[in-house]
Amino acid sequence: MEHSNKETLFKSLSVFLVIITLLLIYSVFWGPISDYARSLNSARTVAVSASDKVTAKPDTAFLSFSVVNEGTDTQKVADENNQKINQVVVFLKSQGIDEKDIKTTEYSLSPVYSSPGGIYSGEFIPRIVKYSLTQTVSIKIRDFSKISPIIGELPKLGINRIGNISFGIDDPEVFLAQAREGAFKKAREKAKTIADQNGLRLGKIVNLSDYSGDYYPRYETAGMGGGIMASPKAAPTIEPGSQEINVTVNVVYEIR
Repeated sequence: MEHSNKETLFKSLSVFLVIITLLLIYSVFWGPISDYARSLNSARTVAVSASDKVTAKPDTAFLSFSVVNEGTDTQKVADENNQKINQVVVFLKSQGIDEKDIKTTEYSLSPVYSSPGGIYSGEFIPRIVKYSLTQTVSIKIRDFSKISPIIGELPKLGINRIGNISFGIDDPEVFLAQAREGAFKKAREKAKTIADQNGLRLGKIVNLSDYSGDYYPRYETAGMGGGIMASPKAAPTIEPGSQEINVTVNVVYEIR
């Protein structure tokens, strides 16, 4: 009886050891093998790219202008310059320009030197003869009907430099999303066509990227330059036109 019990125990232990051994073999060998098989299968991919564009009307005009004045007394030069800018700011607000859309982008005071004439003038070393102060302001104009009246009035208020006007979209993300959606749809159709032609099925996306480039506003010169200007007889008529927003997507699909 005792011998029979020992034999039964021995058989049970043997079976247990066999099971443990098989489990160890599975975990050591079968796991990596199955992972390798999956990696081979997932390596079957197709990469496609597609582009789409959306045409949109600008909703914001960007304009910069400056007051440049000179003199020998720096305090007087600064006071005169600031007085003109303050008058302009009051005018802009009366035209519906929000304070947050008015920004000083430059305030620069620099000396102006003489030009020595050599032995004929008796002056050999440049000297400071006066000071020049430039104050530049950039504004956003959201009501386009105000563009021409503002440009026409600025020189009357002492503005003697007006930069180029540009048009843009204040928040282009809405249009970028539309172009991105269209580009992605084209990319999927292209990938599905490739898969169908080769008797395969399109799987999940394994990689996705998009590129929209740098969005730049469109500029209009409108007869304005960066130099000293006189008050115009008539303000220019400016048309914002339209702009294209482009997006390209690159998609990698798994194929089965």
